[in-house]
Amino acid sequence: MRFKSDVLSIFQKYKTLVENLFSCSIQQLQSDNGGEYLSKEFKIFLENNGIFHRLTCPYTSPQNGVAERKHRHIQEMRLTLLAKAGLPNCYWVDAFLTSVYLINRLPTKVLKMLPPYFILHKTMPSYSELRTFGCACYPYLRPYEKHKLAFQSKQCIFIGYSNQQKGYRCLEYSTGQVFISRHVVFDENTFPNLNTCSSATSPTTSKSIGMSSQPLFFSLPSIN
Repeated sequence: MRFKSDVLSIFQKYKTLVENLFSCSIQQLQSDNGGEYLSKEFKIFLENNGIFHRLTCPYTSPQNGVAERKHRHIQEMRLTLLAKAGLPNCYWVDAFLTSVYLINRLPTKVLKMLPPYFILHKTMPSYSELRTFGCACYPYLRPYEKHKLAFQSKQCIFIGYSNQQKGYRCLEYSTGQVFISRHVVFDENTFPNLNTCSSATSPTTSKSIGMSSQPLFFSLPSIN
């Protein structure tokens, strides 16, 4: 989201996604008193769809404590992943998405030691495909190479899980390309250290093969 004015269009897409994936409707929405939530268009949309809008008291952030704590949880895990991998902060988006992917699959006391994934999909997530963020990986690149004599693999950095394919996202840091591959060999004891971070290798501007945007919460079915 680039501007707060995009909130309405994003919420409309999110509502459609939730209804299609989980066959249920959004009944309530709780937010702060930001102008993006109090606009006339947003109010009309909520009223037309029968969604009750709950607002926190002005300057009372603790009333939105659940969202604040979860956001802090994701941020802390993001920082941990980047620190462990030795990756610069320009890869925060990849670490953020990977954090959400992992949190959705971790047991929590709030759900009686069940993961959020199970509550949504009624099936336990698979943990066999989980790999160490930022480690060295060697994806099968034959489908991507134009020359038949080119190397079939090269060292990349594992930066997360693909949302729309059952594959891993592998960054070739010398070119900034992100490869999506199901066939990857991992070296989870090696973390290629990136000492520089330029716009050419930033996740927001890097050239991506098979890459698409991902939702922030509740990933689609995992790699099997």
